[in-house]
Amino acid sequence: MSENQNHHPEEMAAFFDARADGYDRHMKNTVAEYNLFYEAVAEPILPTEERIRILDLGCGTGLELKEIIKKTPQARVTGIDMSRKMLDLLAEKHKNSTIFLELIQDSYETVVLSSEAYDYAVSVMSVHHLLPDRKLALYKKVWSALKPGGLYIEGDYVVTPATERALMAEYLEMLDSGQLTNTLCHIDIPFSVTTQFALLQEAGFCDIDVQVRFKN
Repeated sequence: MSENQNHHPEEMAAFFDARADGYDRHMKNTVAEYNLFYEAVAEPILPTEERIRILDLGCGTGLELKEIIKKTPQARVTGIDMSRKMLDLLAEKHKNSTIFLELIQDSYETVVLSSEAYDYAVSVMSVHHLLPDRKLALYKKVWSALKPGGLYIEGDYVVTPATERALMAEYLEMLDSGQLTNTLCHIDIPFSVTTQFALLQEAGFCDIDVQVRFKN
């Protein structure tokens, strides 16, 4: 987890609002193989001039859209994020883009999604903030929102099983100490590939694969 145990984790929207202006720079400095990573996120998306629908969960400032737009210049992208400042930066960045942007300030855990509406769903450096039960619920929601044959693409941190267990123990300690509230707080708790696969399978996904792995 990124928060020191001596401090209460910050509320999610406030955390990212406070860091919005420097977010792109931060990601370039911390994501291993930055350019290759975002190219890899877009790799499974087939090039098309059609107005396909793409769901972007925790879209932030839209770093992943640069490569996606190259392949789907006429796409309709629904971006969901809790940070108003992040969404404003995304809108400004892509104001002259050919894609149609629908930006929603909300939690992707609670926002209502239409069934079988999207050709692709993407989540980049976002769902590592969720614990297993919440992540499973989100995956089920995404599965229902995808069209038959639709594809979910996730680019995020993974850890070893031992690190996963340590992070879970740390989380439970924070919970017992009263540092966590019922609000959506910013915590980092990535899982192992094994856990990720199990959650996705339980949610209904099939043909799950790790396309590319980068070491940080």
